[in-house]
Amino acid sequence: MLSKLGIPINTTLINSINDVNDAFVESIPILNIETKDVEPGIPLNNNYHSIIESINIAVELAINGEASSICTNPVNKSFLNNNGFEFLGQTEYLSYLCKNIYQPVMMLASNKLKVIPLTRHIPIKKVSEVITKKLIIDTVTIAKNDLVKYFNISNPSIYISGLNPHSGDKGLIGSEEIEIIIPAINKLKESGVLIKGPVAADSMFHSDIIKDYDLAICMYHDQALIPIKTISFYDAVNVTLGLPLFRTSPDHGTAYELAGSGLTNCRSFYEALLLASNSTENYR
Repeated sequence: MLSKLGIPINTTLINSINDVNDAFVESIPILNIETKDVEPGIPLNNNYHSIIESINIAVELAINGEASSICTNPVNKSFLNNNGFEFLGQTEYLSYLCKNIYQPVMMLASNKLKVIPLTRHIPIKKVSEVITKKLIIDTVTIAKNDLVKYFNISNPSIYISGLNPHSGDKGLIGSEEIEIIIPAINKLKESGVLIKGPVAADSMFHSDIIKDYDLAICMYHDQALIPIKTISFYDAVNVTLGLPLFRTSPDHGTAYELAGSGLTNCRSFYEALLLASNSTENYR
């Protein structure tokens, strides 16, 4: 593949993770997973199983302590689903590989902002049905623990948004804040979490407010991802919290149309690799 793209990088095919250190001296080691007829930017059904195998191997190595963390590449969800993949995305599949004992939490992170969407890839009309006190409490608890564990933030300050405009305006614009979000916040405060909210989502990402917290929790996908992609479009990283392994990935999709063009920006992938390395070093 590298030769087809004209990329002058030395690589070494290895058959065992034990060969990594020797190979790194002069080249980038690549664990040998068979693929067929690879062409840049063209997803081939023949290679579906190679994608799944690569994820399986990475997770197994991390769980067994042979890898300190994993960094996954973007995948095309529709391509996977058309080939029989039964999960919404890699995050859900990672949870399955970890025996579903753990609740995965998706966090987007850059050096300017860390944000978590409480709900992920579901239609807007279902968001209010999915949000519960338990979901909020579990998500915040997992996030707090992993910010301490992997990011060396001893007592994270967390802001949580409302669901409705103006955080419901005391019940005038929806009741979710009063019935669900505020009781969950109060319970978290009782357990010692430094949390504030519900904060109106239209103001919680102002530059004067961002500096007051370590993490923002939002109610749904776009409420969380629009601000971080506006503030850190090229260098944001997708981080999976709450699993018995540390996983990062670039905060972008496959961009098949740019494959092999030399026009892609690799900053997010670089930051994802760097964060995977640095955060597990912090944990050690």
